[in-house]
Amino acid sequence: MTGYAKKRILLILTGGTIAGNVAVNEVVADAVKSDPDSFLATLQMSISILKKNWAIEVEPQIEQLFNVDSSDVLPENWTAIAGKIQETYDDYDAFIVLHGTNTMGYTCAALTFALENINKPVIVTGAQVPLGYLGSDATTNLVNALRLAVWGYHPIKGVMAVFGSKIISGVRVKKGTDFDYDPFSSFIKGALGQIGRFMRIDENALDKYISYLSKVKPLAIQARVLSVKKDFDTQHIASLTEFPGMSPDIFKTLVEQNGVKAIILRAFGAGDVSVHLREGVGYLKEKEIPLVVTTQAPTGIASFQVNENGKYLKDNDLAIPAFDMSIESITTKLGWLLAQNCSYVDIKYRMLQDLHGEITIENELI
Repeated sequence: MTGYAKKRILLILTGGTIAGNVAVNEVVADAVKSDPDSFLATLQMSISILKKNWAIEVEPQIEQLFNVDSSDVLPENWTAIAGKIQETYDDYDAFIVLHGTNTMGYTCAALTFALENINKPVIVTGAQVPLGYLGSDATTNLVNALRLAVWGYHPIKGVMAVFGSKIISGVRVKKGTDFDYDPFSSFIKGALGQIGRFMRIDENALDKYISYLSKVKPLAIQARVLSVKKDFDTQHIASLTEFPGMSPDIFKTLVEQNGVKAIILRAFGAGDVSVHLREGVGYLKEKEIPLVVTTQAPTGIASFQVNENGKYLKDNDLAIPAFDMSIESITTKLGWLLAQNCSYVDIKYRMLQDLHGEITIENELI
């Protein structure tokens, strides 16, 4: 075969474990740091195999955008990644983001909201063990991200995480462990497929996920029509976990002394905020401070439809039920809306809009 399909891939390096940002200890005496050339060298054999078996000629480029532990990632970093994709959109067919695992779910969700109508793959991956270490999963994850980025049998586009054997939609990425090679899962929904020796794509799930990308504007063939809203205001969000005896005054303190503009509350049950907090919740409504209520149950759904405490919030329009949104999606979506200077009413409405598959609103019948 003489003709090859050419695929230009930009690898965006941001740091994290995959790049060697780990602590030195009794087992690891000397941390191995990986530079951009190390990642390109790792891909060379796979690139040759793709050319031979898939007739795809991959032209990779790599850019180290920043190099931080993902625990130190800020909204400015999300903005920088989205900005780099926007800036180079016409130059590449796909993008691979190499990222630390601790906040990967937040970055995936943020990029999904920021790149509203992207028509190309943005594959986010990382590693539990750094490149160059014994037992590293970096090579497998990097190669699998490349496989998905150039996959020609299904229309791969939008933000997705590839890690271990999982392919997950950007708004549903949830880290569950610091040890396993397969640490991520899709939060309640959002599984798009599996990757191992073979690729297994859930076509119905993928088609639905892709359909969200053209809800706002037509899919972006070129950068000039790519809809990018890449700013986030999370510094004015307070995220709290309710506990028995929690003071209702905390809400007033956060607003009046700390300038908080929105609050996320992990309540009990199905979003059942204690009656002892109603004074504080009423204050937030009076001041038009959006309150998003989720649940402490690991895979629970905050619907305000199960118990009297939740129903009270719904009947009195006191809070926004998160339903099945992950904390990563709640936080980035809320910060994204705040950065757009949305009004109190608009935030209440748009937090309940299913923009990218992040929320499922269902009436529960008991």
